[in-house]
Amino acid sequence: MNHFLVLTALCIGFSAVWGLGDEDIRCVSSSCKDVECDAVPDRCKSNETNAGIYMLSPDICNCCDYCLEYMAEGEECSVGDPSNAKHTSLCGPGLTCVPDDGETDGTCQKMSTNCALEQQSFDLRRQNGNLGAMETRATCDDDGLYGTYKCVPGQNCFCLHSNGSRIFGEANYNTIADYMSCECSRAYYDAVDIMGRQLHPHEHFRCDSTGSYDRIQCINEQCLCVDALDGAPTFPNNKLVDLEDISNETLSCYSDEGSQGLYYKKCEEEYMSIHKEIEEKKNESGYSLILGYSYPSCDLDGSYQAVQENQTHKYCVDKEGSAITTPLEKASTTLTTLIESMDCKCARSNLLMTTAEKPDCLENGNYNPVQCRRNICRCVDVDGNQKCSDSTTACEEVEESMKASLKCT
Repeated sequence: MNHFLVLTALCIGFSAVWGLGDEDIRCVSSSCKDVECDAVPDRCKSNETNAGIYMLSPDICNCCDYCLEYMAEGEECSVGDPSNAKHTSLCGPGLTCVPDDGETDGTCQKMSTNCALEQQSFDLRRQNGNLGAMETRATCDDDGLYGTYKCVPGQNCFCLHSNGSRIFGEANYNTIADYMSCECSRAYYDAVDIMGRQLHPHEHFRCDSTGSYDRIQCINEQCLCVDALDGAPTFPNNKLVDLEDISNETLSCYSDEGSQGLYYKKCEEEYMSIHKEIEEKKNESGYSLILGYSYPSCDLDGSYQAVQENQTHKYCVDKEGSAITTPLEKASTTLTTLIESMDCKCARSNLLMTTAEKPDCLENGNYNPVQCRRNICRCVDVDGNQKCSDSTTACEEVEESMKASLKCT
């Protein structure tokens, strides 16, 4: 059950009971002096793992300790409504309240989201001793959706959309992944889903390379410092600074010492120059569409996307736009599959990694479906994650001399 929805329902209910309406309630140190609090459930007081979750008490001034104890699979639960009394329990992690037909009461059952099912499959393989050496357990949030990032042991960590697909944002595996909030990257893709199109660099917050918010943001040529985790203004009372005036004197988060007015990176500069020229021609001609221009492909941190192409070739580049693979000729009929599937994820990962053991890449910069590490070979997906055929048999792994026997496609 969604914690936010639970609290919202409770707050609405108590507001109705107490007749608060729009009355201004100010809490001071003496507000809780005479408040009588209900006892915290015994399970919450125990040292048991996943015993419960402490939350703000849903009453005036949040005076009391308030804990929702977690219920186990099969225990009776209720989806509730605003008229219910204060809740004292909640289906535990990985569980959701499944009501009986036409009722608000039901039982706690395992979630059936893709992330939850992936966890259950992993747990079954672990129980049966069928796990692959490089497999990792999916991280799900309270609603059963995918966590913000996933790591490939010894290689890299990358951001995930709530549906489990990989999105912009990557860090070396040796980096502390907990610093990867991926909130900026997720916010961008949510905006794209709403808008129905990709956004221009000046239309969205810029991310850093790990998918968090870049600490300096410029929207419509007005700039400010923000928190890297949530994008909130660092100094909300400070005036915005014109883009041409930004420096380490006008913005404390500005890092380019000795320079002024530099915000857009190389790819963004190229993109914005073309965009400005197109907009000028639209205004001059009165047309809504101008042909003959081609934008560079920029990532959310302003650098060049891994896959670039021109009229004749397609190839992988580093963040500065320099080629890191041999360009593949589009007209070649023998390279059609490699060209169409090119994502350059392996080539980019190798640039990021500092270890000697790096993944094997195909000619187009993608991960080779067969990866070997320390004489053991396995199958991987397009992101380098180990994949197994099913949960009832041991994950396919062979010695390097036998890697031709792996069926990974």
